[in-house]
Amino acid sequence: MIVTRQRRKPFPFGRLVLPLVAILAIVGAFVWPPSRAAITAGPLSPMWQSFGSRFAVVAAPFHFAAQNQLIARRNHEIVILQAQLADAQRTLSSAQKSSAALKSRVQQLDAQVAQARSKAPATAAQPLASPGPFGSTASSASSNLAASATPNDRLVAADWAAMDPSNAAKVVQRLPVPYDAKIFALMSASDVGAILDKLPAAFAARITQENPTLKP
Repeated sequence: MIVTRQRRKPFPFGRLVLPLVAILAIVGAFVWPPSRAAITAGPLSPMWQSFGSRFAVVAAPFHFAAQNQLIARRNHEIVILQAQLADAQRTLSSAQKSSAALKSRVQQLDAQVAQARSKAPATAAQPLASPGPFGSTASSASSNLAASATPNDRLVAADWAAMDPSNAAKVVQRLPVPYDAKIFALMSASDVGAILDKLPAAFAARITQENPTLKP
């Protein structure tokens, strides 16, 4: 018995020609403007509207899913923006508090300057104690300055002692020398020495002349 090999039949490409032509014709009908107008607004418009409504029903779930994805993405962006806004509000609040504290501090220093200037003539008019027979009366002069101090003067002395010496020196230079000597008489020697080191030599000398106990 002789077995012969059967030849494989070629793929029938001819069967695909008609479906491809039909698909191209339909696509061309929707792409070509006159035919598209005839379909959508001409005699075929009822069929087109019916097909469109049915297609919308079929495609609705896909549109709903896309809308959900869009809504979820926008909600995520909103959450991020809200977090950024909250951070910016906290930063702004902190800056406003710092600004208010600095403004309050400046107002206190301005009030101290104004009060010191108002008291400066009366303080300058008081003569310094003359030296006694046993030497200098510097300790007595310092005691007199401390004795005439008011509660506000003691509060100023505490503020100066708590401040950085460089910043305290800037405040001291804005005030009358007699008032500076009076405040220094209420402070410890170490705090006064740290501030005097930051003052110009001439200004520091004027203060030590006003209150001799400040001399090293």
